[in-house]
Amino acid sequence: MKKLVRDKIPDIANENVSFDILSNDDYRTLLREKLVEEANEVKESSSRANLVEELGDLEEVLRAILTDASITYEEMDSIRQSKIIQHGKFENKIAMSI
Repeated sequence: MKKLVRDKIPDIANENVSFDILSNDDYRTLLREKLVEEANEVKESSSRANLVEELGDLEEVLRAILTDASITYEEMDSIRQSKIIQHGKFENKIAMSI
């Protein structure tokens, strides 16, 4: 099993850990797994400080996915804005019963 780590981790980790350079396909797969991992850490955050840290990690993974897919942040944000116009935001705390 492999886990995607930040670029400086090999310099920080102890000598008993091995690291590999991923293929593009494996990188994409592990980026998406990392996105879910970070989203779960946001979900489990128990303090504001921890929430801020985990949101930063989540955004870093999101930006890596955007870069890998040749999508600019502005392109994604434009789509986000269109969805706001069509469907609104999440400000009113509305939930649907399913």
